Amino acid sequence: MSENHSSLQHFPLPMFATTMGLSGLTIISHKMEWMLGSDGIVFYTLAYLTLAIYITILATYTLKSLRYPQAVLADWNHPIKISFFPAASISLLLLGAAFYPINERLSFFLWATGCFFQFFLSMAIISSWINHARYEVIHSTPAWFIPAVGNIIVPLVGVRHAPLELSWFFFAWGVLFWVILLILIINRLIFHNPMPQKLLPTLFILLAPPSIGFVSYIQMTGELDILGRLLYYWAAFFFCLLLSQIHRMVRIKFAMSWWAYTFPLAAFTSATLLMGQLTHLAFFDYLAQTLYVLTWVVIASLFLRTVIALFKCEVCVPD
Repeated sequence: MSENHSSLQHFPLPMFATTMGLSGLTIISHKMEWMLGSDGIVFYTLAYLTLAIYITILATYTLKSLRYPQAVLADWNHPIKISFFPAASISLLLLGAAFYPINERLSFFLWATGCFFQFFLSMAIISSWINHARYEVIHSTPAWFIPAVGNIIVPLVGVRHAPLELSWFFFAWGVLFWVILLILIINRLIFHNPMPQKLLPTLFILLAPPSIGFVSYIQMTGELDILGRLLYYWAAFFFCLLLSQIHRMVRIKFAMSWWAYTFPLAAFTSATLLMGQLTHLAFFDYLAQTLYVLTWVVIASLFLRTVIALFKCEVCVPD
């Protein structure tokens, strides 16, 4: 019994990254149903599977907070783990976008709940950054994008559920901190000690803000202008840069941080598909199809690897 308690005590907060990646895959699967030829079966299956996994993870972490509140407090006080708390609210925002074609009421509930918690979690974490006594340069990683830059996701379906100005508010907030944190992270990567190998997959998070920012921006403006192009090609640059680093990442021992590959890849796939629709250039269509297949391969592989790790009790262990 004590072993079970111990496993629960060490249930990792980054587990919520799995539902971010699966939600991203669900959204692009709906947009690429023509490629799957499945009459929506894949999309519906992914949507409900992702929701079920999210509820399971949320219930497990809630149980952990009730039985081991000190462990949750330790996560909150950890300079890196604290950034993963908003992964729970971001997953709700993405699930809200995924379920919009299925059930608009459920979509609104998921999105509104995610929006509410995203606001307060972001404010609390930014406040902890400002009024800190424990942060050092070595603690800054791309995971820091999650709390503040996650606000860029709000407009994905927020433009359909709320006044447009609310989406612009969250978008502006997210872009502001994207620029600030990007400078801090690049400074840390260039001038300070390399990140621990376990955290190297979080470099892929660099791809997410411009990718999802592009999609959100087009949702709000409805046209491809200069800023829209800049956002997409910034994302394309980061994708190329990360590809050049992939040889370092594949050598890393499996950890839940590997799920950092998934949502950014899905976001760039969605951005590329949208770019193809806006420019009518076949290149972007072919690239989006290739990225979609790659996203499927990466997520399916990580899902299987995570299930195996759970059965081997390799996930819920002390850091």
